[in-house]
Amino acid sequence: MEYQDNLIAGIPPGGVRDPSIVKIMICYLLQRLGRPVSEGELVELLTGDQTVNYFLLTTTLASLKKLGHLREQGKGLVLTRLGVRTAEELAGELPVTLRERVLSRAETLRRENRLSSETTAQIVQLEDGYRVDFSFHDGEIEFMKLSLYAPDEEQAGRLRKRLLEDYQQLYIDLISRLTS
Repeated sequence: MEYQDNLIAGIPPGGVRDPSIVKIMICYLLQRLGRPVSEGELVELLTGDQTVNYFLLTTTLASLKKLGHLREQGKGLVLTRLGVRTAEELAGELPVTLRERVLSRAETLRRENRLSSETTAQIVQLEDGYRVDFSFHDGEIEFMKLSLYAPDEEQAGRLRKRLLEDYQQLYIDLISRLTS
């Protein structure tokens, strides 16, 4: 019957169903990230791998705000002194595997968000192949803009993937080579 309960709640075995643990986990996560995090990011982070049920998470976030653990800052949520104290004093209540999983997922999302804010890469179909248009930028400054030809969609996809993975090293190598 417990397995069936887990399916109904939308949480696989090993997922969090205790609201107290969810509260501690949110405080711990926000403390470790050390920056404002939007509710959308928290939902993506904690429900994306089915760690927490969406409804439990959103109810818990509302409760943490009401109890004074969280406050809004800009477009995100930050811990209050009470939230910091909760994270510091109760983080030991979280299972180590849960802490590691949540922090690992947070790091992955941080990298993805940074990547999407610094780069654009799209594949454009041509009459005789494909073009990969890539840009590496930081707000107003465009550091590098590059277009590469690929004879087929598969190669264009590989080019796009590698540009997104290695754009910083490519930029460093190009600047070094062109200025030496």
